[in-house]
Amino acid sequence: MRKLPAWGLAGVLLFGAGLWALAADIEGWNAVWYIPAWYGYLLVLDALIFRLQGRSFLAGRRAELRRMLFWSVPFWFLFEAFNLRLQNWYYVFGLRTQWLSAIVSVLAFATVLPVCLFHAELVKALGWWRGARCRPLRVTGAVELFCAAIGVLSVAAPLLAPRYAFGMVWGALLWLPEVINRRAGAPSLLADLEAGRCERLIHLLAGGLWAGAVWETFNFWARCKWIYTVPGFEHWKLFEMPLAGFLGFPILALSAFAYFSSFRHLLRSGGRVLARSAAVAAALLFSAMTFHAMFERTVQSRRPLLSDLDGMDSRSVAALRAAGIPTPERLFRTVRREGLAEVAGRTGLAPAVVERAFRHAGLALHKGMGTRAAALLRRAGIATVADLARADPGLLFLRVRAVADEKPPRLAEVKVWVRAARVRGETRR
Repeated sequence: MRKLPAWGLAGVLLFGAGLWALAADIEGWNAVWYIPAWYGYLLVLDALIFRLQGRSFLAGRRAELRRMLFWSVPFWFLFEAFNLRLQNWYYVFGLRTQWLSAIVSVLAFATVLPVCLFHAELVKALGWWRGARCRPLRVTGAVELFCAAIGVLSVAAPLLAPRYAFGMVWGALLWLPEVINRRAGAPSLLADLEAGRCERLIHLLAGGLWAGAVWETFNFWARCKWIYTVPGFEHWKLFEMPLAGFLGFPILALSAFAYFSSFRHLLRSGGRVLARSAAVAAALLFSAMTFHAMFERTVQSRRPLLSDLDGMDSRSVAALRAAGIPTPERLFRTVRREGLAEVAGRTGLAPAVVERAFRHAGLALHKGMGTRAAALLRRAGIATVADLARADPGLLFLRVRAVADEKPPRLAEVKVWVRAARVRGETRR
């Protein structure tokens, strides 16, 4: 067997650096854990693929990889656009500036197609389900019409009935592209099934489930992360994902393949320079517009700073920093470990000042609610996470809305906070 190539070691080092920054709470870098985590992990995956089959996306398929990274961005932004209506997830502890958040979002979303397709490629390289066959599917015009109808329904139904049809959104980029791919002669799952080949289908399904497990593991420990509020699936979660939600990842992998196959065929077709240019321009414009809406509506809290905490003026912040306490997380952990009196003595701040900031931080860090929402809860009579655990979500939502000057948290967010508080009665990531 071939040796693991150098980029595999680079991936391990990149992943390790990101993990260290997250665990050590390195200010600023702890908020972008997703980037070194996924790019480091993808480098390792690619190195394993190369070791197993002598060819990989970085070794022999770089042009394909570049296209994959680019088209991955509008691919995921389409689901973010759907989520503006569905509100099935929201982001917490987003970066403070819009331009930096845009850069990080693009880098993060560029990994979505590789995450889906690299895992499927590794499953293939491992030889699992090699040569799998199935009974050939007779793809008639009626079958294509049926697939197209499901495709249209997958786009329309989640928008028209978001509470009940939200799950159909994961087929929005599967059914219609598959019909187009088969008719255009591009790689197609329908064509595979028509020929009795189901190897690629199984690889994508298995790879998608594998990818989903890694996705949610990385997200659970992240600082800037997403939290699900899927109607009817608020309980029985693994990490942040409802258990049933893991079934969506295999479908996402199928959609990733169908979508990318369509655009790869478009880019390879000769005599269509204008069409390709228009597609690229449309993708960039759509991504920019969706990001702006997402930044305003889906990102529910910003990365907390010491200066956001109650009672923290510039002198207090400087004193905490001088004592090696640069973030609200570090303040919260230090006070819990050493006690208020010790921290006050070390920083030269009054114990009452430290206590106010500590209590505010304890709420703000709970499920990523942020300092603004924590301040609203305090105005509504919730001083600690223990108070939150005793609250009725519906009544608390009404109280918070009554004291909010603008954009109160949604009822779904309040339910997330209360439910998490009831588990242990203390601040939870």
